[in-house]
Amino acid sequence: MTKEEKAKCKELMQQIELLKKQVEEINPYAFWKEKTNKEFGEKYSERYILSKVPNLRKNNGAGHDMAGKHYKNVEVKSCRMTADDNWTMNQLHPDKADAYLFAWYNCEEGTQEISFIPTTELLKLCKLNKQHGEGCFTLSSTINNRAVLKKFMVPSWEELNQKV
Repeated sequence: MTKEEKAKCKELMQQIELLKKQVEEINPYAFWKEKTNKEFGEKYSERYILSKVPNLRKNNGAGHDMAGKHYKNVEVKSCRMTADDNWTMNQLHPDKADAYLFAWYNCEEGTQEISFIPTTELLKLCKLNKQHGEGCFTLSSTINNRAVLKKFMVPSWEELNQKV
Protein backbone atom coordinates (compact mmCIF):
# COMPACT_ATOMS: atom_id res chain seq x y z
CA MET A 1 0.00 0.00 0.00
CA THR A 2 1.30 3.45 -0.83
CA LYS A 3 1.56 6.25 1.70
CA GLU A 4 -1.46 7.95 0.05
CA GLU A 5 -3.50 4.71 0.16
CA LYS A 6 -2.68 4.23 3.84
CA ALA A 7 -3.77 7.81 4.58
CA LYS A 8 -7.00 7.28 2.62
CA CYS A 9 -7.72 4.02 4.48
CA LYS A 10 -7.15 5.74 7.82
CA GLU A 11 -9.51 8.55 6.83
CA LEU A 12 -12.18 6.09 5.67
CA MET A 13 -11.90 4.07 8.92
CA GLN A 14 -12.43 7.24 10.94
CA GLN A 15 -15.51 8.05 8.84
CA ILE A 16 -16.84 4.52 9.37
CA GLU A 17 -16.40 4.83 13.15
CA LEU A 18 -18.21 8.17 13.13
CA LEU A 19 -21.07 6.70 11.08
CA LYS A 20 -21.31 3.69 13.43
CA LYS A 21 -21.66 6.03 16.41
CA GLN A 22 -24.42 7.93 14.60
CA VAL A 23 -26.24 4.66 13.84
CA GLU A 24 -25.93 3.57 17.49
CA GLU A 25 -27.49 6.86 18.63
CA ILE A 26 -30.57 5.94 16.58
CA ASN A 27 -30.48 2.18 17.23
CA PRO A 28 -28.35 1.10 20.21
CA TYR A 29 -28.65 -2.58 19.19
CA ALA A 30 -27.67 -2.12 15.51
CA PHE A 31 -24.34 -3.95 15.74
CA TRP A 32 -25.13 -6.47 18.49
CA LYS A 33 -25.69 -9.35 16.02
CA GLU A 34 -22.01 -9.11 15.05
CA LYS A 35 -20.90 -10.01 18.59
CA THR A 36 -20.17 -13.50 19.91
CA ASN A 37 -22.76 -14.87 22.34
CA LYS A 38 -20.50 -14.31 25.36
CA GLU A 39 -19.53 -10.83 24.21
CA PHE A 40 -23.17 -9.96 23.55
CA GLY A 41 -24.35 -11.17 26.95
CA GLU A 42 -21.60 -9.93 29.21
CA LYS A 43 -20.24 -6.86 27.46
CA TYR A 44 -23.36 -5.49 25.83
CA SER A 45 -26.68 -6.74 27.20
CA GLU A 46 -25.76 -6.83 30.88
CA ARG A 47 -23.92 -3.50 30.78
CA TYR A 48 -26.80 -1.92 28.87
CA ILE A 49 -29.34 -3.21 31.43
CA LEU A 50 -27.20 -1.88 34.30
CA SER A 51 -27.07 1.52 32.60
CA LYS A 52 -30.87 1.61 32.25
CA VAL A 53 -31.86 0.10 35.61
CA PRO A 54 -30.07 1.87 38.50
CA ASN A 55 -31.64 -0.43 41.13
CA LEU A 56 -29.73 -3.39 39.66
CA ARG A 57 -26.07 -4.00 40.30
CA LYS A 58 -23.64 -6.65 39.10
CA ASN A 59 -23.51 -9.67 41.36
CA ASN A 60 -20.58 -11.99 40.80
CA GLY A 61 -22.08 -14.93 42.67
CA ALA A 62 -22.60 -18.27 40.93
CA GLY A 63 -25.86 -18.89 39.09
CA HIS A 64 -27.09 -15.31 38.85
CA ASP A 65 -25.97 -12.11 37.29
CA MET A 66 -27.40 -9.17 39.23
CA ALA A 67 -28.90 -8.09 42.51
CA GLY A 68 -31.79 -5.70 42.91
CA LYS A 69 -33.43 -3.61 45.58
CA HIS A 70 -36.19 -6.18 46.18
CA TYR A 71 -34.54 -9.33 44.78
CA LYS A 72 -31.15 -10.55 45.99
CA ASN A 73 -30.36 -12.80 42.99
CA VAL A 74 -31.64 -11.86 39.53
CA GLU A 75 -30.55 -14.12 36.69
CA VAL A 76 -30.40 -12.28 33.36
CA LYS A 77 -31.10 -14.02 30.05
CA SER A 78 -31.10 -12.15 26.78
CA CYS A 79 -31.18 -12.79 23.06
CA ARG A 80 -30.99 -10.88 19.81
CA MET A 81 -34.48 -11.49 18.46
CA THR A 82 -38.08 -10.74 19.38
CA ALA A 83 -40.10 -12.57 22.01
CA ASP A 84 -42.27 -13.89 19.16
CA ASP A 85 -39.33 -15.60 17.41
CA ASN A 86 -38.20 -19.15 18.23
CA TRP A 87 -35.64 -18.94 21.01
CA THR A 88 -34.12 -20.98 23.81
CA MET A 89 -32.69 -19.48 26.98
CA ASN A 90 -29.86 -21.68 28.27
CA GLN A 91 -28.36 -22.40 31.66
CA LEU A 92 -31.16 -21.33 33.97
CA HIS A 93 -30.40 -22.13 37.61
CA PRO A 94 -33.70 -21.62 39.46
CA ASP A 95 -32.30 -22.92 42.75
CA LYS A 96 -29.90 -19.95 42.78
CA ALA A 97 -32.15 -17.14 41.51
CA ASP A 98 -34.99 -15.21 43.15
CA ALA A 99 -36.18 -13.81 39.83
CA TYR A 100 -35.47 -13.81 36.11
CA LEU A 101 -35.00 -10.90 33.77
CA PHE A 102 -35.52 -11.88 30.14
CA ALA A 103 -34.57 -9.32 27.49
CA TRP A 104 -35.21 -9.73 23.78
CA TYR A 105 -33.46 -7.20 21.54
CA ASN A 106 -34.73 -6.55 18.02
CA CYS A 107 -31.46 -5.45 16.42
CA GLU A 108 -33.10 -4.35 13.16
CA GLU A 109 -35.84 -2.23 14.75
CA GLY A 110 -33.87 -0.95 17.75
CA THR A 111 -36.53 -2.11 20.21
CA GLN A 112 -36.60 -4.46 23.16
CA GLU A 113 -39.07 -6.54 25.10
CA ILE A 114 -38.53 -7.21 28.79
CA SER A 115 -40.06 -9.84 31.07
CA PHE A 116 -39.44 -9.93 34.80
CA ILE A 117 -40.72 -12.99 36.63
CA PRO A 118 -40.12 -14.30 40.15
CA THR A 119 -38.57 -17.77 40.10
CA THR A 120 -41.53 -19.25 42.00
CA GLU A 121 -43.88 -18.14 39.19
CA LEU A 122 -41.48 -19.32 36.49
CA LEU A 123 -41.31 -22.80 38.03
CA LYS A 124 -45.05 -22.96 38.59
CA LEU A 125 -46.15 -21.70 35.16
CA CYS A 126 -43.41 -22.54 32.63
CA LYS A 127 -42.01 -25.79 31.28
CA LEU A 128 -38.25 -26.06 31.80
CA ASN A 129 -36.05 -28.74 30.25
CA LYS A 130 -33.01 -30.28 31.95
CA GLN A 131 -29.64 -29.20 30.62
CA HIS A 132 -26.09 -30.33 31.48
CA GLY A 133 -26.56 -31.59 35.01
CA GLU A 134 -28.36 -31.13 38.27
CA GLY A 135 -30.12 -27.80 38.67
CA CYS A 136 -29.46 -26.51 35.14
CA PHE A 137 -32.33 -25.98 32.69
CA THR A 138 -33.36 -24.43 29.40
CA LEU A 139 -36.50 -22.46 28.65
CA SER A 140 -37.81 -22.66 25.09
CA SER A 141 -40.33 -20.57 23.21
CA THR A 142 -43.27 -22.94 23.48
CA ILE A 143 -46.76 -21.47 23.16
CA ASN A 144 -47.29 -21.78 26.92
CA ASN A 145 -43.92 -20.31 27.91
CA ARG A 146 -44.41 -17.34 25.58
CA ALA A 147 -47.89 -16.69 27.00
CA VAL A 148 -46.56 -16.80 30.57
CA LEU A 149 -43.66 -14.45 29.85
CA LYS A 150 -45.98 -12.04 28.00
CA LYS A 151 -48.03 -11.76 31.23
CA PHE A 152 -44.85 -10.66 33.00
CA MET A 153 -43.78 -8.15 30.33
CA VAL A 154 -42.53 -4.82 31.61
CA PRO A 155 -43.19 -1.89 29.25
CA SER A 156 -40.05 0.12 30.04
CA TRP A 157 -36.68 0.10 31.76
CA GLU A 158 -38.07 2.68 34.21
CA GLU A 159 -40.88 0.35 35.29
CA LEU A 160 -38.42 -2.52 35.57
CA ASN A 161 -36.32 -0.33 37.86
CA GLN A 162 -39.30 -0.10 40.25
CA LYS A 163 -39.86 -3.89 40.25
CA VAL A 164 -36.33 -5.11 40.91
